[in-house]
Amino acid sequence: MGFLLLEQSYDVIIVGAGPAGATLAYELAKKGIRVLLLEKERLPRYKCCAGGVTSKAAKLLDFDISEVVEDVIHKVSFTFNLGSPYLGQHSQPLIHTVMRDVFDHFLVKKAQQLGAMLIDGQKITQVQVDGDWVEVSTADRIFRSPLVVGADGANSAVARELGIGRDIRYLVAIESEIVVPDEELAKWKTRIQIDLGCIPGGYAWVFPKRDHLSIGVGCLSSKTRHLKHYHQKFLNSLNIGNYAITRSGSHLIPTCTKGRLVWQNRALLLGDAAGLADPLTGEGIYNAILSAQLAAPVIEDSLVRGKVGLQDYQEIVERKIMSELRMARTLSKFFVRFPHLAFGMLNQSDGVWTALRNLMLGETGYAAIKREVGGFKGIFLRLLRI
Repeated sequence: MGFLLLEQSYDVIIVGAGPAGATLAYELAKKGIRVLLLEKERLPRYKCCAGGVTSKAAKLLDFDISEVVEDVIHKVSFTFNLGSPYLGQHSQPLIHTVMRDVFDHFLVKKAQQLGAMLIDGQKITQVQVDGDWVEVSTADRIFRSPLVVGADGANSAVARELGIGRDIRYLVAIESEIVVPDEELAKWKTRIQIDLGCIPGGYAWVFPKRDHLSIGVGCLSSKTRHLKHYHQKFLNSLNIGNYAITRSGSHLIPTCTKGRLVWQNRALLLGDAAGLADPLTGEGIYNAILSAQLAAPVIEDSLVRGKVGLQDYQEIVERKIMSELRMARTLSKFFVRFPHLAFGMLNQSDGVWTALRNLMLGETGYAAIKREVGGFKGIFLRLLRI
């Protein structure tokens, strides 16, 4: 029987080196806090993801991400059931497409430059709270700190080990990286496509990268039975000529429901580990980064100023994120059931595109849109007109 090696202690252990964990490591290291970032994979590692960083997400960061951007999106082409498109466009960038292995590693290196410690290739086997300490165990090592943060995605080991949280629903996505002829790739420059209706209970997408296309489908977990079939159907509909699939995979997109806990005792959860993906769009990077930035001052108060408990994090997440997610969930119930009405609203009024555009730019939120259209009654009246 082997012995577990007890490592030196840190102020905070962050499990998971995606956008949430890397951003928190950066924010805490900036304040001189000793941070350990644990990642189960060796970095850089491939992540199955559309790779869309909205402008509002990019604006959260206090550094430029252009060196890792694959394409800058100014146009969004919406279709219903693979039919004629509605094209929304804007002079300012709406989305930056990235490869998640490059983007995530870029964020981690920003944290390392400020002093955060990264140890990758360390899969968590156990997390235990013991008095004033949390012990995080891997196959052959034990790490200790006063606080632990779960930023380890939809299947969070931290949440599972400590029994944090409840009431998460899942979207399921299948995505492939597709190499196409250069002339075909050029057609997608600065443009993404979103199709409503061809996937029951979901949608399909095309996101251009520097040298290939990321093409995927996603839907409610209850509708996944024929998702592979719909993925192939969508691929066939695009008429992209001879193509080669270089990578393909599936992943869960967790969206929390009312009553979700994001902290407990000496631990808190960020991003997908907390179920903070947008239930309408499936986008998770914005709330991953935002939740990390909301957590940083709470952790600093606990470590530096001796404030007991992390409940302030729950309160600020409820106020800044959960309220928006509740509105998005209500809208998703309309549009998942009636995608033709969602597409009809786009065609009926440019105001719908303006609202979507401003969401991507970070100039409005779901709650503000609800007020502008006269609440759910106003949405219902617009649907009736269609």
